[in-house]
Amino acid sequence: MSTATAKAAPVVDLELAMDGVPDFALVRKWIDLLQKAGFKNVRARSIKPTDQPEVKSVGKGANQLYIVTGILSGTKIHLPNGTIKYGDLDAAKAWIARLSGDGPTNLTAEKGAYGLTKDQIVMVYDELSKPVTLSTKDRATKDVIRGISQVWKVRVGVDTNARRFLFSEAPFPGELKGLTSGSAMAMVLKSVGLVMYPEKPVGGEVQVMISQHQKDKEFWPTGWALEVNAGKAAPDLFNELDVEIKATEISKTLNAIAPRLKTPMLIDYGEIQRRGLSLEKRVDIPAGKTFYKKIIDRALSQGGLRSELRTDEAGKVFLWITY
Repeated sequence: MSTATAKAAPVVDLELAMDGVPDFALVRKWIDLLQKAGFKNVRARSIKPTDQPEVKSVGKGANQLYIVTGILSGTKIHLPNGTIKYGDLDAAKAWIARLSGDGPTNLTAEKGAYGLTKDQIVMVYDELSKPVTLSTKDRATKDVIRGISQVWKVRVGVDTNARRFLFSEAPFPGELKGLTSGSAMAMVLKSVGLVMYPEKPVGGEVQVMISQHQKDKEFWPTGWALEVNAGKAAPDLFNELDVEIKATEISKTLNAIAPRLKTPMLIDYGEIQRRGLSLEKRVDIPAGKTFYKKIIDRALSQGGLRSELRTDEAGKVFLWITY
């Protein structure tokens, strides 16, 4: 039998600074709720001019104590990086869990995208900027996903509802070798209807989570918006030529143009198929002088598609073809 014991949670006390004339019956109910949530000792007092939401740490290890100052104003208590509305026991429990799991420094650190601190975001971006070194074209999608993720040192988690899509045997039709692993993984996951996003579970390390698409959930993009002029970013797409295309499939048109470009064309195969669109639609381009980007866009528009210049995490420019 194991003799290991769980790490003791720190004791969390609360000084409740009351702004305004208190209703003592309501304050008593607040204290009962806060103690039920997990605050060990709650002391209510009048607010001082110097009071602000803060956490003071006393002791270490098994003797760790956090003394929290909260401001009671109206029907809300304002805490460091959090607010509890009257009666919201779950919010109070969640705030204490974040403090106990991550400590006051992480709790109060300024958060940015994905709810991560600046240092955490930089770490994730650096990991997802590592290049894809394997050839992805026509490999089983599950093997492409596994191969890309193996270059990361950050943990990868998978929601239960995503697992049946994650292990797809279907061949991935695109070549992503040389692209950064973040944009590439986002593209491969999108092909089977999945997304990924970095997160930090309470008390845990930052991880990349794979899940089905969730409304209003910020997820990692399939490339990033250009920060420079398109003509400067991909001048080869604006080289002029004489052209005429008659009743030719979009796919054949793209395949004929691709070897003439330095800018890679990457295709959103899964989304195109899910929307009932096709790269096999025949298109026509009238005879005349034009440039490659215009040829591509005119052909795509006839199939209900479009193109967009993007960059990967390392700044490599590519043309993303989607619906």
